[in-house]
Order: sequence, then structure tokens, then C-alpha cells
Amino acid sequence: MARTDPASRPVPGAEATETSGAYRTYVLVILTLIYAINFLDRQVINILAESIKRDLNISDTQLGLLTGTAFGIFYSIMGLPIARLADRKSRVKVITFSLTLWSGLTAMCGAAQSYAQLFLIRLGVGVGEAGGTPPSQSLISDYFPRMSRATAMAVFNVGVPIGSFLGFLLGGYINDWWGWRMAFVVAGLPGLLLVLLVKFTIREPIRGAVDGLQGAAAEAPPFRESLSSLLARKSFLWLVFGGTFGIFVVYVAGAWLPPFFIRVHGMAASQIGGWIALAVGLGGAIGAFGGGILADMLKRYSARSEIWVLGASTLLTCPAFLFTVLAGDTGTALAGMFILYMLAFVWMGPTSAMIQHVAPVRSRALATGIQLFVANIISLAMGPPLVGLISDSLAPTMGNESLRYALACAAFVPLLGTVSYLMAGRYILRDGE
Repeated sequence: MARTDPASRPVPGAEATETSGAYRTYVLVILTLIYAINFLDRQVINILAESIKRDLNISDTQLGLLTGTAFGIFYSIMGLPIARLADRKSRVKVITFSLTLWSGLTAMCGAAQSYAQLFLIRLGVGVGEAGGTPPSQSLISDYFPRMSRATAMAVFNVGVPIGSFLGFLLGGYINDWWGWRMAFVVAGLPGLLLVLLVKFTIREPIRGAVDGLQGAAAEAPPFRESLSSLLARKSFLWLVFGGTFGIFVVYVAGAWLPPFFIRVHGMAASQIGGWIALAVGLGGAIGAFGGGILADMLKRYSARSEIWVLGASTLLTCPAFLFTVLAGDTGTALAGMFILYMLAFVWMGPTSAMIQHVAPVRSRALATGIQLFVANIISLAMGPPLVGLISDSLAPTMGNESLRYALACAAFVPLLGTVSYLMAGRYILRDGE
């Protein structure tokens, strides 16, 4: 007889998986709201970047380090041990603590009096947010079976455009009316309120039960064994790189399109904040939700349906980004930005679902942690500062136009994502058995 998952004992707080569709939907909504808060706190700094640059008198390279590296390094480093903890202990408790930490520190950013102080606080925000996505996706995989998992993951990932929408919109207006410091304080408050719902209403399900694998989930294997098992699956490795290069544009565009439209097109922070909020909130939601639904619909025709959806969307992201940054007319550039975000968010649901599918039940949070580690080291920690460095190097001859061409260089990175997804397609059926 299979042993009961240790997480099902009263101490860790795990319970039998709730069969009610209404409760599953409720859990998904709450986790989506948490993800939205995650990106609200993460993205608000981007719409405030130009004001922070002027107030603290810093360069584009420093600004790129602040918006990318300060958050991305510790988010990536802490993601693996926190994901490992979520595979062994209560995922609900990990989320509760992490949400409290990153929301409180986001509010504290408003008290920073120097670049160094703000940089250090953003490091702490990164540590907190590292405990959000891996346990959340692991929970979703234990509430929704594989045939509907891509759609569930797509709904969860709609939290990214929702949070980005709120970050850009509220951050832009609060910045113009009360300054960038107050914008950080306001951004940190919703998460502190949401903590109570997580703590008292979300149940810890038995791992693998929804897939009939609870026996296989009896114990979390040693870290080295879990890591070796994941790295031996070629589909997992290629999915990690596909997601990494897929999200590159999201991070770079989020960090640099606000300063780009302010400098090159002469827009105010509140103006571009509203337009980016619309592009990310509506366009991103269409892409994230539509991508998951499309992938699940196509599964009846092809087991590799997610690969074709991902390959096509990442390929089209390249010309959409070029169109946005090279357009001379402001209206044309804004239209291109909407299309860009719609395409750039398609990868999220199907990629998350496939990673959860190929990962062992007791290593699902770790699998997400590894994917986020690689993605954030390459795309977040390195992407924005690299664009800033290119912009600074071109500035002596091109002035404000330097940022335009720095962003144009970044537009070709998603092509690597297309190649990675196509490679994953060669192994996905074998590794998912």
C-alpha cells in the first residue's frame, strides 16, 4: 500500500484534494491575484524609472541594474531553495510568508534616500517574490488534471498582465501627482491584505492525487536526485530555454518602453503608463489566456500542440518588437506595442503546463524554480542592464535615439526561443510518459 504523502499530515496542513469545481476555481482566482500582486510590485518600478533616474542622478546602466539585476539576482538565487522547500513542506505557508515579505519591502522602497538603499531593498523584494510562482504552479497542478492544466495555467498567468496593468497605470498617475516614493507605498498594500485570504482559506492538497499518482508522491527525493531527474529530461531543458528567451522581451520591454516613449515620443509618465497598462492588461491577457485555451483545444489533434503554438508566437514577437521601437509615429508605435504584448504573453500557460507535465510529482515546484532561475538570470538580471549599456554607448552620437536602437538589438532574442521550443518538441512525448 502506498504511504500517505507526508504533507497530508495535520502539521504541514495538507488535506485531500477538494473535488468541487467552485473551490478549484476559487483557489485559482486567489493564486492569480497573488501573481498579479507579484507583478504589480515588480513592474511599478519601471514606470517610475525616469523619475528615479532624475531624482537620484543615475545613468541608464545604473537604472538597468536597478530595474533588472537588483531584483533578478536574488529572485533567481533564492528561487531554487524556496522551490525545494515548497516540494517538501506546505506550499500554502511558503506563499503566505513570501507574499508578506515582498509586499512589505515594496512599500519600504518609498523610504529609500539613495540609490544604494533602493538597490538593497529591491534585492529583498526579489527574495520574497521567489516564493510566489513555484509553489503556486505546483498547487495548480494538484487541483487541475493535465487535459485542462494549460488553460488553468493560462488563467494563472493572466495575473502577469493584470499586475503589470495596475503597476503601470497606478504607478504613472501616482508618480505624476504624489511622486515615485508614494507609488511604492501604494503598490505594497494590496499584498498585505491578500495574505489573510491565503492563510485562512487555501488548503494544501495531496500531491499527485488529481493525476492518480499519490503513491509516487510519497516522499520528496533528495535534492541531487530530483535535480538529476529533471536535467536528464531533454524536453525540460529545452522548455526552460524556450521560456527564458520568451520572457526576455517582456522584461526588456517592461523596463525600457516607458523611458523610450518619454524620451523619444515626448510622453508624460501618466500618459505612457495608461497606454502600457492597456497594452499589457488587455493585449497580454488575450495572449496569455488565449494561448492556453488554444493549446488545450489543439491537443485533440496533436499531442505537440503546445509546441506549435509556442514556436509561432515567439517567432512573431521579433517583428512586432522591431515595429514598435522603429516606428516614427507615436500612434503606430503604441499599436505595435499592443500586438507585441499580446504575442509576448502566449508562451506562459503552455510552457508552465508542459514543465509541470514532464516533471516528477515531488519535483514540480523545483522544476518551476529552475525555469525561473535560468529565465531571470539571463532575461531579467542581464537583459535590462545590457540594453542600458548599449544605450549609454550609443548616446554620444545618437542622443535620445540611442535607446531606440538598443531595444531594436534586443528584438532578435525571441528567435532563440522558437528554436528551443522546436527542440523540446522532439522529446516532449517521451519525457511526458
